[in-house]
Amino acid sequence: AVVLNFWKCHSKFPRLSLPADVISTAAGQMPILIVASKFGSEIAGLLAMTMKVLGAPIGLLGRAVLDVFKRHASSSFRERGECKSEYVKTLKTLMIASLLFCIPMVFLSEPLFAFAFGENWRLSGTIAIWLLPLFALRFVASPLSYMVYIASKQHIDLVWQVALLFVTAFSLSVPYSYSSALQLYGVGCSVLYICYLIMSYQFSLGARK
Repeated sequence: AVVLNFWKCHSKFPRLSLPADVISTAAGQMPILIVASKFGSEIAGLLAMTMKVLGAPIGLLGRAVLDVFKRHASSSFRERGECKSEYVKTLKTLMIASLLFCIPMVFLSEPLFAFAFGENWRLSGTIAIWLLPLFALRFVASPLSYMVYIASKQHIDLVWQVALLFVTAFSLSVPYSYSSALQLYGVGCSVLYICYLIMSYQFSLGARK
């Protein structure tokens, strides 16, 4: 009986969260694979460098913010049935940090890549400019995505991950030039992350909705 009750309470994790995580990993690796097969290894290498450089702040700062948000939002949701104030406070902090990073990068990205890695990598800086909105929104949305677990909305997260996989594959496969493909990828995924932020905010309202 204890095992059965435990399964009922936590069955969403293996049934929904595990597939969502697998799809998320696939969507993260897909851009390099598609670009390499369609536009060549050189462009794929430039994209990989861009994603590595832009992704570093998300990994480092995102985990730190997530730890704080997870602790406060979870306890507030249990006590009050909502965690709007914690969500909004974290959202504002992440948005400010994102702007402080992105605004200088718009102007300095190309020379910084050329200076740090050599002139041959300047195009990585150009690709970084194209993808800045996407990485900025991902940086903001990543820690706040924990709301799907707090509000037990893993089924919605799974649908969103499937949509991300589809948009990634479609946007990178259809255009004929790598520049159009990467820009379409950036725009398409940015729209999805905006939708994700709207959804996670709704989850934070809990019983107040």
